[in-house]
Amino acid sequence: MDRGILHCDCNNFFASVESIDHPEYRSVPMAVAGDPTQRHGIILAKNEKAKQFGIQTAETVWQARRKCPDLLLIPPH
Repeated sequence: MDRGILHCDCNNFFASVESIDHPEYRSVPMAVAGDPTQRHGIILAKNEKAKQFGIQTAETVWQARRKCPDLLLIPPH
């Protein structure tokens, strides 16, 4: 029996869902992440605007903020 493996990269999925609820997020660098006031947590998902600044999934919030000080951080649901 032949077997296939399907890999679906949903890296931007959570950021896309937030952009559906809040269309204003589409035009700014935005990421779903931990609490920015506590300076902890990691980037869980980011939109294309954030990706242009070199922000990567799983990097810390403070590292992402160094790359993009205006990064909009949204808490995960």
